[in-house]
Amino acid sequence: MDKVRVGLVGAGFIARIHMAAYREISPYVEVVGVCSGRRENAERFSKEFGIPKVFGDFEELCASSDIDIVDVCTPTNLHDEVILCAAKNKKHVICEKPLTGYFGEDTDKELVGIEVPKSFMYKKVLEKIERIERTVKESGIKFMYGENLVYAPSIEKMKRMIYISSSPILEIRAECSHSGSHASYAKKWKTSGGGSLMRLGSHPVAVVLHLKHYEGLLRDGKPIRAKAVWSEVANLTKTEKFLKEEKHYVATSWEDVEDWSILVIDFEDGTKGIIFSNDVSLGGLKNWVQVNLSSGMIYANINPNNMMVAYAPEETVWKDEYVAEKIETKAGWNFPSPDDFWTRGFPQELKDFVLAVKENKEPVSNFDLAKETAKVLYAGYYSSEEGRKIELM
Repeated sequence: MDKVRVGLVGAGFIARIHMAAYREISPYVEVVGVCSGRRENAERFSKEFGIPKVFGDFEELCASSDIDIVDVCTPTNLHDEVILCAAKNKKHVICEKPLTGYFGEDTDKELVGIEVPKSFMYKKVLEKIERIERTVKESGIKFMYGENLVYAPSIEKMKRMIYISSSPILEIRAECSHSGSHASYAKKWKTSGGGSLMRLGSHPVAVVLHLKHYEGLLRDGKPIRAKAVWSEVANLTKTEKFLKEEKHYVATSWEDVEDWSILVIDFEDGTKGIIFSNDVSLGGLKNWVQVNLSSGMIYANINPNNMMVAYAPEETVWKDEYVAEKIETKAGWNFPSPDDFWTRGFPQELKDFVLAVKENKEPVSNFDLAKETAKVLYAGYYSSEEGRKIELM
């Protein structure tokens, strides 16, 4: 195989990030086609990035003999059908996070996040995971889970330091937060599958699980698994004092999804993971991970990173230059990222995925991580509604 041929399903924000990453690994890969729910979006995307073919829909793309990998860059509520279609057509799959969720497909209730019990959601998500896993295994394809932070240089360095210390991990803390999504799909459970825990928490949950898997493989030759989950969620933008304010700097209008969450993982070796995620944090995207070892502490400050510091008295000084994701203003002090996508692991992630197919090897971020992350997230929702710890099935 000379170059691995990729077909993109989706032409939105994450597809653009993937295209930027593919350009950095162009000796190994060629993006040969794209499709979108709206053909005009796919055509515009194709023209902008020089993609040779626009497909009418994902079924046509998955059936094409010109494609080796289907890169699923759709909203999460569309993941399942694209993954299953790709697998049935013997196409390898890259799937953005999170793997799957519950979207009220079997109910006519409008406010799914409020009206459907989380215990029912948890059960349905486990059934979905089982179906996807069975189909993927039967097809013999490679499944590559798009958790970019697993590939962040700081997390790679963290793993080397864990290895060299030979010390057990006692606790991991991690966060992904910002001032909220303004995308309409993020406001409703039917299209997002959850709020800040699902959309943002999927990142730190996956990193925490990955580090414990890594530790277990080093020590005993098998991953250390999550055993139980406790979580609490809230809607802080619906509190009385917030609603009385005339101006809001964080996203509002959440319908039936949360804007704040905390989740605690009990691992089978007795250690803990604590995950924070919310849509009420001003000042830009926050991604950090802290590992407490028996012999030391490691802190990865992924975003904002103070490699560069800039000040401007007015918003207009930096014009249209990218500074950092999710900042509310370019005025004042900021932390410009020299290469934000590299810092967050996107090119490294896609290079690993492409080489996994080219060289027939297992990717670092695989179905195992996707599956356990989805289980933990929905066990978290179950726990938050029940007010108790949930033992994982």
